[in-house]
Amino acid sequence: MATTAQSLSVGTRRESHMLRGWPSLAMTVIVFFAALYSFSPRPMPPFAATEVHPGDILVSGLARSGQRLIAAGEQGHILYADSVDGPWGEAHVEPQRGSAFTQVRFIGDRTAIAVGHDGWIVRSQDNGQTWTEVNFGGDPPDPLLGVAGPYQGKLFAFGGFGRYMVSTDLGKTWTEERHEVLGDHHLNGMTRLADGSLMLVGERGLIARSADNGETWTTDEPIYAGSFFGVLNLPNKDVLVYGMRGHAFYSSDFGRTWTESKVPDQDSLFGGTVDDDGNVVLVGAANAIMRSTDNGRSFEVVSESSRNGLTDLIALKQGGWMTAGEGGLSIQQPRAPAAAEVH
Repeated sequence: MATTAQSLSVGTRRESHMLRGWPSLAMTVIVFFAALYSFSPRPMPPFAATEVHPGDILVSGLARSGQRLIAAGEQGHILYADSVDGPWGEAHVEPQRGSAFTQVRFIGDRTAIAVGHDGWIVRSQDNGQTWTEVNFGGDPPDPLLGVAGPYQGKLFAFGGFGRYMVSTDLGKTWTEERHEVLGDHHLNGMTRLADGSLMLVGERGLIARSADNGETWTTDEPIYAGSFFGVLNLPNKDVLVYGMRGHAFYSSDFGRTWTESKVPDQDSLFGGTVDDDGNVVLVGAANAIMRSTDNGRSFEVVSESSRNGLTDLIALKQGGWMTAGEGGLSIQQPRAPAAAEVH
């Protein structure tokens, strides 16, 4: 998350926005995967009651707290485990709407939030085993693409057509807000910078900043015309934005000026993290896993190419990553370096 005339007006508005934003939206996580899965009527995966196959479903979001892992994805599935090797259990979601989840995040001790299509927000207080709905729908019921915080006591959920929601009670209740400067952009990622300000990124090159914890937002001239799908606050206090066609930019002055990163190919980048060694790792289309050892200045491809796109990842202490995407969950290790040519 009328009269006939009002219904037609709303429908015309949404159709206009969809047509105008389609080239960018098609590259976002929500449509890149939802067009393949969530928007097409399909039967629920044939899981046995006591067995879950995390490689059989689309997984869009990952979260970790201690040993507990949570994976959220298509048709309202949320899985949990206490080891990357499993076993994975199916969480209980009440009520089960069947809409796709797009992102999940731990927000405190044993407490987590998942967001998704149709404005769906669910909350867990038992480390991800059971979930209770706290929001569904809206007018219109545009999808939620991300969740961030808590930052100074506030949680944020955001998504399609400028949808922006705020909670001040750790996700128990939510308030819908509209910010003119954000317009009807699809909002894809948010983080808190080292100077305490917030940064929000989205389609058509949107980079917005807030110095008052999300009460008001300002934007600068776009540095890139394509969509940004994520933003990371780096250990050296720089900020990195990344998105369509392998474009990434870093800033050392909290977004006032930007420099483009050196990225080796044009795979769109949908998710990212910083590992325990301070390396920046991004994932995206065609099983792309790209790693930077110089705070986002340059990246190298460290994965084998495949048809499956990736949406999210968690860096593992034993090395490698757990990745989420079209092929469900998988554990991947850096590919072996190419052998040097002998002359």
